[in-house]
Formats: sequence, structure tokens, C-alpha cells
Amino acid sequence: MANSQSELDFVDVELDRDSPLYLDPYAIQLKSDDWSDICTSQIRSFFTEVLNALRADNRARATHLLGNLHEPNETRFGDSTDEPRGRAIGDKKALRIADSIINSRAFETGILADVSEAELFIRYVGPDTISDLTTNVIRSQLAEYTVQQCNLYGVELFPTNSLGPVWNAQLRNWQAETLQLPRYDGKPILLVPKLSVRHALALNSQEFYNHHMVDFLKAEYHQAGGALVQSLKDGTTYVTKKSVKEIHLFIKNDLAQFVLEHPEILERYKAMKGAEGPLSNEEFARIIQKSNFDERIFARALIEQLVATPTGRNTATAYHNLTLGICSFLFYPSLSCPIKEHEIHEGRKRIDLKFTNTATRGFFFEMMNSPAARANSIFVECKNYTTEIANPELDQLSGRFAPNRGKLGLLLCRNIDNRARFIQRCKDGAQDDRGFIIVMEDNDLIHYLECVEAGNRELINARLRARYEELVN
Repeated sequence: MANSQSELDFVDVELDRDSPLYLDPYAIQLKSDDWSDICTSQIRSFFTEVLNALRADNRARATHLLGNLHEPNETRFGDSTDEPRGRAIGDKKALRIADSIINSRAFETGILADVSEAELFIRYVGPDTISDLTTNVIRSQLAEYTVQQCNLYGVELFPTNSLGPVWNAQLRNWQAETLQLPRYDGKPILLVPKLSVRHALALNSQEFYNHHMVDFLKAEYHQAGGALVQSLKDGTTYVTKKSVKEIHLFIKNDLAQFVLEHPEILERYKAMKGAEGPLSNEEFARIIQKSNFDERIFARALIEQLVATPTGRNTATAYHNLTLGICSFLFYPSLSCPIKEHEIHEGRKRIDLKFTNTATRGFFFEMMNSPAARANSIFVECKNYTTEIANPELDQLSGRFAPNRGKLGLLLCRNIDNRARFIQRCKDGAQDDRGFIIVMEDNDLIHYLECVEAGNRELINARLRARYEELVN
């Protein structure tokens, strides 16, 4: 079975056409892992440099900064219906964007500081501009992510110089750099983490205007009384959205003035959008493959594949790859950015897999915030055999733990002869402050997949908590 989108950490785009998706800086900003923090710093560095140049009336500098952006086709995101194609923004469009910023109420008042909010306030800046800008500015970080994912799946990489310069936050300028990327039909491809992508930008000016600004003003007009207030036969009074919109047209400068006067409405909107979370695997299937994905059916297929995978050294790689897909499927979006054979201690030790903990709720979120576990990363060892797992295997995993990386690991194996004795070893390690190792036999993975098949993913969190409780009680 080929890897499906639900088993992958990146967006599995169609390579012969664009997919209607956006790389969303606000989605990146919401996450607190190292990769997202670096990307957020890159984006803020670039946008701050543009704003500083405009405040200093240095049009040449601003045009230089904006002119090095282009409409990227290496991610296969966008609205093109034919073959993907990108073109440079060029000086003319760069000047128009610069002029739009300068002439905006948001720039004048100083409330414009974050590129993720630019679509709310700046004329001629739409979702495509924001997504393209973000892709250009974090191209180097996307390339690093692409290399990690290609190493994970054995995809060949080629040196690439054709995508233009990358943003160097230290130099505060664009810089030429050779990137290692996969190719399709002779053209480079950039992979993008699913967590960073949206079907529409999280912060949308029309949505904010229609459902937040107008609703707020409608309530204000109703409370104040006056000509906009109408009455029903039973005496109930109301104000229509239409009447408010006739007075307050959709003008981005007016949105900026409204936010200046009512900043709490924007903060409430941003909190609401952040709580919506990333796209589901079902949504990716509908958007990209234009098909329905039933995770219940897929969970059963994974169970059957796991049962059919033989034990032993000869099939260790197949088991390793399968369990990578199963973990990605089961624990998305809590675990992301898997790295295979992650090196630590300057390469002296290797880990089968390392996931970044990006949970915002549930078991892995609790472990991230646990003073004992501090699980910013989740380490995974895969053992494709059924013999007794001894202390060296436990020491191999616990030896990877550290305060800055975390102290939670998953040991995946086929089955354990004496589970009680093995759990006692894990308990001893936990009590000696050597970290927490949760074993996942085939029966455990099958149980988690059966929870998905039954439409009850929340039971997975409960089962993981029970496994953790075995170690600490």
C-alpha cells in the first residue's frame, strides 16, 4: 500500500496542477516548535525590514526587498487550472504593494506589524500574496524540511539554484543559496508541512468584516437606539446587517480604524481562528484529490497490513516504514515533522524516529507541559521481533532523553513474552528519573486503530494515559 496523505506529515500535492491551498503565516505562528519558531522569526524579520524601509522613505530598499519575491510553483499551491507556473513579482508590483502599505490607515497608525494581518488592512494584498510572500521568505526552512522528509522516504535530491535567493535574517537581505530538492519533470519541488497550510487564510478580511466588525456595530446601534432600530409586531427590536453595511462599507482602511478603536475584537477573532486547528486528512483529500477519504476504512487497512507484516530482520525496514505511517496517522496533528534515524550527541547516537510534539490538547500536550517529562520531542524505537526485550533496548531509548529534548519515548515491538516484567523495568527507569518509555505492541497499535475505525479517536488519549499511569503508579 502506497503512503496516503494521512500517513504523511507533508501535503501530498498533485504534481501536474496546483492545489487550492495557502501557506499561512498565522498557522505557523500558532505553533511553538523549533521549526515554526524559526520560520516565524524569518517572516517577522523580513516584514519588519520592509516596514522600516517605508518608514524611512527608502523606496529603493523596499522595492529591492519586495522585488525578490516571486509567485512560486515549487509548492504546487495556488489557483492555476493548467500547468503550475510562477513569475517574479517585479518592480511594478513591488511598488504597488509598497504604495498600498504606505497609504494604509494600518501603516499610518502603527497597528500593522504582522504579515499575517496584512490581508485584513492592505489594498491589493490578498491570500495569494500572503502565501507567496511566506513561501519565499521561509524557502530555506522549507528546503530543510523537504530534505528531512525525502531522507525519510528515500527520495533522491538534486542541487537547485533556480528558485531565487533566500532570506537571511542575520544579514537582513536576500542571499543566493544552493538548495537540495527533489525534482518532478526536471523542476524542483518544495514540501510543506500539513500543519502550516490552510484552504483559506485563517485571518480573512471579508470574514472579519462580515462576522465580527458588522456584528459588533449592529449591537452598538441596537443599544444606542436610533433610525437603524426596527420593531417586530410583538415589540422585539432589531438592527439588520444590511442597514449597517450601507453605512459601513467594506473598506480596508475602515477595518484598520475599527481595530484601532476595538483591538479586543481582533484578538477575539484571532483566538477563535487559532482554535479551529489544522486541516483534517479528510479535508486534504477533498481539496487535493477531490475524493472522499474515510479514515475508518483506512484504519482497518492498516490493521490488516500490520498483521500481514512478518517479524524478523529481513522485514525490519517494512515494519519501520509501516509504523511510521501508523504513528503519523494516529497522532496527527499532535506529533509532526518525523525524522528518521535522528542524530544526537554529534552523531554518536541515533534514534529510529523523532517526532516534534505540536499538540495543543490531549495526552501529548499534557506530556509537553509535564515537569517530569517535558516532552518537546517524542522518540521512537522500532523492534520487529517477538523475543524478550532486554535492558540494552531500554537503555538505548532512555539514553536519548535530555532536559531540552524531553523524556518520553515510544518503544514499538510485535509482542512481549512477559509484559509485567517489562513494565516493571520501565517503572524502575521512571522512578530513577531516566524517563518514561511506553511500549506499543501490535495489539496496542491495533487497539488504537480500532478506536479510529469505531469513530472514537478520544479513546486513544485515554489508553495512552493508562499506559503512562502504569509507569508512575
